[in-house]
Amino acid sequence: MALGGPNIYPGVLTWLGVARELTGGVPVLPVITHPLEQGSFEPEDTPKFLQDKSIRGAMTDLFYETLGVESATFSFGGPNFLDSHGYFFDNVFGDLSTIGSTPTNAATMSASTAPIGNTLMTLASAPPTQYTAGAVIQIGTGASAEVVIISSTAASNVVGFTNNPLRFAHAAATVNTVTSPYTHKFAALNSQLGYGGAFGAQPPTHTFTDVTNIVSTFTNATYGTAATNPFGARYYPFSVLKQLDFSGNAEQLLGIKMSGDSFLSQPWPSASAPTNITTNSRPIPNWNSTVSTIGPGGNQVMTDVGEFSVSFKRQTQVYWTVQGTQTPLVIARGPLNVDGTIQYDPTINEWPLDYMLLNAQAPMTIVVTNSGIPNSGTPFTLTFTMSQLANVKAKPMRSKALFGYANSFEGIANSTDVGGSGGLGPGTITLVNATPTY
Repeated sequence: MALGGPNIYPGVLTWLGVARELTGGVPVLPVITHPLEQGSFEPEDTPKFLQDKSIRGAMTDLFYETLGVESATFSFGGPNFLDSHGYFFDNVFGDLSTIGSTPTNAATMSASTAPIGNTLMTLASAPPTQYTAGAVIQIGTGASAEVVIISSTAASNVVGFTNNPLRFAHAAATVNTVTSPYTHKFAALNSQLGYGGAFGAQPPTHTFTDVTNIVSTFTNATYGTAATNPFGARYYPFSVLKQLDFSGNAEQLLGIKMSGDSFLSQPWPSASAPTNITTNSRPIPNWNSTVSTIGPGGNQVMTDVGEFSVSFKRQTQVYWTVQGTQTPLVIARGPLNVDGTIQYDPTINEWPLDYMLLNAQAPMTIVVTNSGIPNSGTPFTLTFTMSQLANVKAKPMRSKALFGYANSFEGIANSTDVGGSGGLGPGTITLVNATPTY
């Protein structure tokens, strides 16, 4: 036995790395480590085994297991970390517009249109000297504004941003360098060209890297040889989220749980070990939230909300085809919906019941922020907006000392909760932080 005992692998030393893929299914190295509750992190390879149960005149009925098509599932969660969570929001919504602060060094894009998916932009004149590799620039304004990081510039007035393909088409747009904080708005992607110009209105995919430190060099004369995994890490390409669940109990931190599907895991593809790029952000407590809706006197903050939950859900489907591979052709995203609950606990009036009985469908916003909290770290603000919200249940609560209502709601598609791709949407997330791009 080795010094210190046999090989063992503490769960607290594992971690999850995240990065957006430029090509769906082609793995990329993690750009940030996302902190998780240890017991919630459950990636699982789920190959299908095809059973031969044809009778053969024997008192048993399973004779062969043949390996079929392959994919994986995952679920994880924990408190909010609002620098890395933007990657997951982007994966679910797909329409992301970003506005930076302190715009300076103005320039103008040439009149020719820069289409969705472009990684080059031609300016009408020579770019300002500040337009160097690593500079953060904002292209356009309003709902289709987006922020990219310059990778290169050329004397021909061409500016490159290889890791940030355009999400919207631009022509003669204003361009500026910008700084933190950045305001990111996530909405349902309605453009047929989708993220990066691939037809089908699909959001980006991500590579999730699960670092367990468990090294593998399995070779057996009977069973064969598995791929070597010298760094104890496995990556899950084409990761697709199908659910984001936010929990907002006033006595706790804002919690987030996520689940979805991906391609089958593979051993770490790089020649060097993955880098743990840990976030320094701090979670936000729910007590520093506000819930606003329409009351008798107009828009007002509800002071009797003890707990809320918001769930953004995507219909997803894994598609395999007969083309000589066990890997899916695609993991497709369908409609995006939002629902949740608001507990008026204790209630101060009968409005929660009135909202349901009148089918009022009033707008609602929920804002969570660390503003004003001592030693809270990087400033973050997270806003849920549902401009047309239907209360479908108002259940009386009598189990505590004071009376309350537990309302359930559903977001209704509308033309307000949308982004640069337009159309209709059930709700949006707005995130203010110091991260320029996702």
